[in-house]
Parts: sequence; structure tokens; C-alpha cells
Amino acid sequence: MIFLICAGGVSLAVTLTVSVALSVAIGLVLAEAIYFKKRFRDLKFSFGKQSPRLWSPKDRFDPKKDVMTVRKDPNKDFVILAFPDIQVWEPFRLGKKYVIYNTIKNAVKKTEPDMIVLLGDNAFYYSRQCCEKITKIMEEIGLPWAPVFGNHDFEGNADLAALGDIFMKGAHCLFRKGPRNLFGEGNYAVNIEQDGKIVHTLFFFDTGSGAFSYDESKVRYVKASELKDKSPAFYKTRIHEGEHKGEIRIGEDWGAFSYDQIQYYKWLLAGIAEENGGVKPESTIFCHVAPYEFNDAYFEWIGSGCDPEKGFGEMNVKIGSAPVSTGLFDAVLEEGSTKNIIVGHEHENDLSVLYKGVRLSYAVKCGDECTAFAETLNGGSTLTIDKDGRGIRYENVCVPLEGKRHYDKMMWYYHELEKEEDEKWTKIEEEEAKNGNA
Repeated sequence: MIFLICAGGVSLAVTLTVSVALSVAIGLVLAEAIYFKKRFRDLKFSFGKQSPRLWSPKDRFDPKKDVMTVRKDPNKDFVILAFPDIQVWEPFRLGKKYVIYNTIKNAVKKTEPDMIVLLGDNAFYYSRQCCEKITKIMEEIGLPWAPVFGNHDFEGNADLAALGDIFMKGAHCLFRKGPRNLFGEGNYAVNIEQDGKIVHTLFFFDTGSGAFSYDESKVRYVKASELKDKSPAFYKTRIHEGEHKGEIRIGEDWGAFSYDQIQYYKWLLAGIAEENGGVKPESTIFCHVAPYEFNDAYFEWIGSGCDPEKGFGEMNVKIGSAPVSTGLFDAVLEEGSTKNIIVGHEHENDLSVLYKGVRLSYAVKCGDECTAFAETLNGGSTLTIDKDGRGIRYENVCVPLEGKRHYDKMMWYYHELEKEEDEKWTKIEEEEAKNGNA
């Protein structure tokens, strides 16, 4: 090439410059080709193994097959640390130099837990590689850990069964797929045993990833004016046009408990009580999307002046429960065992409220992915269980951001867009009120 260019009367310096530039360009093209080939290979979809278990309410409970077990030291409380919504989409962001890894590490160091729970929306997009990395991190910590799935976990390069297979490779992982004829993937229970006795049971349920059939006439609407000062989070979701103008629709379509899961919950409790000498232990439910009754609890709390004895934390966005109750909370009250329900999903909430004897709590989001609130809400939440198996203390744990940040421009964009939209409609409503057209 150099000879041909020189033969054309071009100086050697120019020839060398052109040659280097061409070489660099060819190298970049080859590097891009290799990079995208790897990305394509990484995105190859994986299917997991279906659970062999089929369940019927008539089945006899088998403690060796139907429940996992962890041991509790009788000389100390048992602390569970919950991490919701890691929601990472590229595995390198789980590296030791990044915020998520350091959030997990620092929260574990601060709380000294006996067990870790992952509350769903653990990963998406490169979900297979991310879950492999999450499993590695959990196994390095070396504590029992139990994940559930959220509404985004299926949005990647593996189905939930495959992600479950990855989790179950961890020696300390308690995840089980549960019966395949139940709604969702990963419906299971873990008993906490102390001196051979079951003192507490942990239930893990998949609340799914989308809408379900319900009677629209059963959906509740409240007047926005009633919540304007009490709940800006709900007020900003008010409807601006149509039949329900000036009202707020309660609930969303992100996920819910199904009727078969509720029956399974009751069946498991009955079997566990029978194994425990007829004594039904206190229990806790972990899931991703909040049950509908979180709305009732919140409205009761703000209606009574936000009693600090009953509740604490922030409600920065509307509760994303189902638009109607599917019956879980009724079953919880009927059984009388579950005293805590702990969820994720709303990244900007960390409210915890006592309602009808059951504490309903949002855990603090883990990491800086998919959030505009990372500076103030980053960490996890803990549930402390005493020697008698009672959940005696629920606490939010925030840790400083440490490591390389991922400034999620998309979330900031939506956050600013929401503010602009709210300001626009506020001006329109003020004008309507002034003109008597409200």
C-alpha cells in the first residue's frame, strides 16, 4: 500500500499517516464486529427446567419436600436483611468498583444479618449473566439467602425457570421453584428452627409481571382533593379528563397474588403447624408487588395524623398494588400467623405501617439502577426475630453511595417529565377554578 501511494508522488509522511489511519479504522471495525458478536451470543435466550412438582390441596404435607429450613442460634436474635429492586441490566455494574456491590457489602457490614432476602426485579436484559453475578456475590457473603422474582426479571435473556436454576447452584441459596401448576415461579417456604422447634416461617411468593382479569366496576376511585395535602404521591396521579376527572384510581396492573397461591399459603401453614406439634408459628411474607391492602393501611395512617407509633418512612410514589384485592390479606387475618409483609417494586418508597395487627413495609431500594432517589434511598431493610420467633423490629437501613455511579438518565428524564406534567395540569386546573369551570 505504501509503495502504491509513494509511486503516485505522495510524500512518505503523508503515506505513513494514511496507512496508520486505515489500520486504526480496520482495527476498530474488527473490534466492533467481535464486540457485537459477543453481545449477540450473550443475548442468546436460555430456558430452564420446569419444576417436577404438581400440587393439590389434597396432598399430604411433606416437610422434607415442601419447605426449606435454616437454624437459629438460641442465644441471639435472627436478623433478615432484605434487598429490593437491584434491577441491574449489565453484569459489569455488579463489580466491586460499582455502587450495587458496595451497597450490599456495606449494608451487610452495618446490620450483621443471619440471612439475606432479594425482593424481586433483581435483573433484566442480560438477566442470565446478572443473576450469575448476583449468585456469586451472595455466595461470597456466605449466608443463607432467598430470592423472589419481580415484574421485570423475565425481561431478559432467560426465562424465570433458568434464572431459578442459576440461583439454586448457590450452596447457600434457599430458592425453590415450587409447584409448576401454581401462578408464578418460586413460591416456597423456609422454616426458622431453634432447638428443633419451628419458631418462625418465611413465605416467598411471585406476584407476577402483568395484568390479570378483574371486574372494573370494583376498582376504587377517591377524590384528589381529599389527598392534595396529605399525599402528594397520590395526588400527582389524579385523572385530568373523562368520567373520573379529579379522581385518583387506586392500584395499578403490575402484579398480584393469585387464588391458587393463597390456597397454597394456607395449606403450607396447616402442614407446618401439624409438624410443629399443632402450634402455628409466627410468619412473614416476602413478595415484590404490594398487596392491595397497603392502600387501606396508608390511608388509615395519614387519616389519623401519621402516628409514629404505627408507621414511619416515606411514600414518594403511588402504591403499585393490584386495583382490587385478590384475598391474600383476608387469608392472613384468618390464619393469624403472618405479622409482617415486606415488599419492593416502588423504588422511591420505604414506608412501614401497622395495619390490623400486621406490619406492611416497603424495603429500601438497593443500588443506583432505575431510580432518581439513589442519594436518599439506598440500602435495604431488616426484620429482627427474637428467641420466641416474634418479629420484634423492622428497620430501614440506608448506606452512603460508594463506588462508580450509574446516573440513570432515563429515570431522571421520567422524573422531570412527571414534574413538568404536574405543573402543566396544576396551571390548567387553577385557570379552570378561576373561571368556574372546575
